Amino acid sequence: METIRVNALIIGGGATGLWLLDQLRHQHRSAILVESHALGTGQTIAAQGILHSGLKYSLQGLLTASARQAREMPALWRKCLEGQQLPDLSGTHIRSESFYLWGTNSTASKLGMWGARLGLQVTPQAVSPHNAPALLSGCTGAVFSVAEQVINCGSLLANLAEANRDRIFQIDRDQGTDFRFDAEQKVRSVVLTSGDGRQVEVVADWIVLSAGRGNAQLRIAAGLDPRKQQTRPLHMVMVRGGLPEFHGHCVDGAKTRISITSAKTAEGEVVWQIGGQLAEEGVGMERADLIARARTELLETMPGIHLEDAWWSTYRVDRAEPTTMTGARPDSFRIERDGNILTAWPTKLVLVPRLAASLTETIATTPIQSPATVKPLADWPQPPVAKAPWDREQFWTSLSVSKAEAA
Repeated sequence: METIRVNALIIGGGATGLWLLDQLRHQHRSAILVESHALGTGQTIAAQGILHSGLKYSLQGLLTASARQAREMPALWRKCLEGQQLPDLSGTHIRSESFYLWGTNSTASKLGMWGARLGLQVTPQAVSPHNAPALLSGCTGAVFSVAEQVINCGSLLANLAEANRDRIFQIDRDQGTDFRFDAEQKVRSVVLTSGDGRQVEVVADWIVLSAGRGNAQLRIAAGLDPRKQQTRPLHMVMVRGGLPEFHGHCVDGAKTRISITSAKTAEGEVVWQIGGQLAEEGVGMERADLIARARTELLETMPGIHLEDAWWSTYRVDRAEPTTMTGARPDSFRIERDGNILTAWPTKLVLVPRLAASLTETIATTPIQSPATVKPLADWPQPPVAKAPWDREQFWTSLSVSKAEAA
């Protein structure tokens, strides 16, 4: 088989891998990215797309480590989304420039003070009752507007992929990567296999694992400890049918009771993604029970909502994270270095730029390789962008009858 030499082989085509590929290309480094499924399959396409400023992680009125890590990131993202900084994300669709934050108890009135007091770049602005959305009409707690952007994650993936299409390749789902070892049992190369059986051996200065939950299996294949990774599951709710576009968090004490973002289906219908504490507690619930709970939560927290025409569904996703001693969510991204293998976990979507910058700094310690060495892969297939959960889902229910049964 043919052999190629590159500075970096990136395995996993989510937000981290694609962002890193773009950075390396602009530094004129030879880098390729391979994906065994569709781009963004797993975490990125299932994310709500909120570019958190750190406020969510400071609801108890303290500047937490997570808040410190996130507070500078929305400004960086904004520059990229405006095309003023690389990567150029001006082709990424912004679902909303802000979202609503409202509470259900007495602490809600304090929300407006926390951003400024904690030194966050984004401070909640109070919304008067007559300017609040109809969905929150009659809400007993205070309502605020927060200038944190919400992006379309599928659009982000497509934007990054289009800019680097000639360095992104599809590999076989089951046997796409074969790590080859030297006499000291260190990885010396990776043999890539396409879906139709073609093979290329890649000798890379650096191998970056950015496959989310798939990092664990890749680490096993590379002879590394998979216990460096933990997963944090979510059971998300989707609802469609007669709903307006809406983005917001309902806060109860230090918890985000529900987190709502809006998107549109392939047919143009508004669909809500509902996360927050509901999605965390829903992990141990069956679909029907979680949907019933979600309906109750919406009716209790949004006095102006109407759900007579609603159709419901759910999806599960495992967020891959670096392992912590207590099993708690890490405060920041992490890179695990094992020789020339870098395993990357962003922890939060908003931290992807910092993670990619740190990876780039490490990779930049080796000389630049000529990009012409990737020619043997030129006619390999390229992966599509993954479909959003609501466009993949076939089963929707109105709580009394399923859509499949109604048809």
